Amino acid sequence: MSGNLWVWEEEELLALRKAFAALKARQRQAERVSQRRMAAELGVSVTTLNAYMTGKRALDMKFALMFERLTGIPTRSYSPRLADEIETSKHQRKPAV
Repeated sequence: MSGNLWVWEEEELLALRKAFAALKARQRQAERVSQRRMAAELGVSVTTLNAYMTGKRALDMKFALMFERLTGIPTRSYSPRLADEIETSKHQRKPAV
């Protein structure tokens, strides 16, 4: 990896990349999403998406939520830590007044 991440962050990234590779292997070529389209649907630049996927940027809750919505890959499958953060944040939200 890049050397910028903690070991546990690298492990999360490797698990994410493995899950994403398995998803791509199950998809037909026509179903696969290009990096440009994926970045657009995630609401980030291609550079930012690349930084997440190559370990130059640690995975965070915002990315995990968007990635799960786009790919259907459960966050818990690659990062129990982020899945727990997401679950906790759902319970801490205050109702609108």
